[in-house]
Amino acid sequence: MMRTDRGYVESTTATYTVDPGGELTIDADFGSVRIETAATDKVEILVEKQRKEGTEDEARRAFEEVEVTTEQQGNDVHIRVDHSRWLGRNGMSVEMTVKVPYTYNLDIETAGGSIIIADLDGEIRAKTAGGSVRIGATLGDVNARTLGGSIRIGPTEGGVAAKTLGGSIEIGDTKGDVSAHTMGGSIRVGRTEGDLTAYTMGGNITVEAASGKVSAKTLGGKVRVGST
Repeated sequence: MMRTDRGYVESTTATYTVDPGGELTIDADFGSVRIETAATDKVEILVEKQRKEGTEDEARRAFEEVEVTTEQQGNDVHIRVDHSRWLGRNGMSVEMTVKVPYTYNLDIETAGGSIIIADLDGEIRAKTAGGSVRIGATLGDVNARTLGGSIRIGPTEGGVAAKTLGGSIEIGDTKGDVSAHTMGGSIRVGRTEGDLTAYTMGGNITVEAASGKVSAKTLGGKVRVGST
């Protein structure tokens, strides 16, 4: 543990050698996630526990309540962030930064925090109970869910399923089917080659162009679909 301009910080690091095509799994009781990609054969992990206020002893006790484990199984890598006591976070936050090969799959779930994913050749499942989801350009299917934030997904060669209970959804051009559902925000989709389903209770739906079947419904806005 060390003292920095961000307060007290305790870091966990790990590096694993893998072949492309494996999967990174993150299962976190809370914490934000950032995934970086590169032409590499390694998964490089940095997990930082942070506490801005209080004494060193208070920070140490708070850090002890959160266990970080990492392991490798073949070409797959697993990260677990386990909060041993659900009596609040004691002013603590967790930030995970992981660099993976460009060709890799992701299965990420956090109970509280944003998820940011760089361009990737792989399938993505990203779920958070309280934060936004940002995903770059992808070559595989994408499934993104949040209970309290917006979702933005770049162009993808696969299909997209996006669902949020409290934010807008923006999806780039897609070649697969698209499903976009929000309870409180607008939906914007680029050009789609597959079928499209879009639903919102409180916003506009805009689709640049759609080649397949379109089902779009809003209870509090307008629907605009370009050329089909």
